[in-house]
This record gives sequence, C-alpha cells and structure tokens, in this order.
Amino acid sequence: MIQILNISTNVIKGIMFINLEGNLNNETFSDLENNINYLLYKQNMHYFIIDFNNVNYIDTKTFKLIQNKLVEIFLSCGKVALCGLNNFSLKKYCCRDNIVFNNLFDALNHFYI
Repeated sequence: MIQILNISTNVIKGIMFINLEGNLNNETFSDLENNINYLLYKQNMHYFIIDFNNVNYIDTKTFKLIQNKLVEIFLSCGKVALCGLNNFSLKKYCCRDNIVFNNLFDALNHFYI
C-alpha cells in the first residue's frame, strides 16, 4: 500500500504554517521531518504551526517521532503550536496540552499572547 502525506507550507508574519494531508506513519514522517529540518536549520525558521486537521490516520508509533521533533525545535529556541489533534485520541502520547489547539486561530494566538 502506498502511503501519501501531502505537506504544504506558508509563512505568515514570521510563523511557518505546515498543513498536513493524508496518512502519517513512520514512512511518511520522514518527509515531514525533512521539511522541518530544512526550515529550522537552513531557513532559520523557529515558529511553527502544524495543522493535523486533514490527516486521516496517525500511526501510534509515529507519535514518539513527532514528540522527538518537537523537543528538537524547542531546543533550537523554537516555538510550536499544533492543531487538529482532537481528531485523534492519541494526542496524550504526543505533547503538552499548552501547545495543542482546536483550530488555527487559537494556535496563532499562542504566538501573540
């Protein structure tokens, strides 16, 4: 079975919006990781909003990979907001509640408040 994860990015007011669409598992996570690494280390982006609203499936093993990448961003003095994880009961495995938001508007407010 072919696994597909579409990743689109957009910068608004210095914040990198990463919109994910499709299935997120160990195979497709490498695409997301490569995108984040490029933005973080080559483009010096440190503020990310990652939108999971259009993700159909997240493998439970992938949550640990997501968590590791979040720690890497935080250690690089970055800031992250996640939205759309409310569709997945597994959000408790991934991250702290103070970076998980129901929608993009609330996630954006995380950076300005």
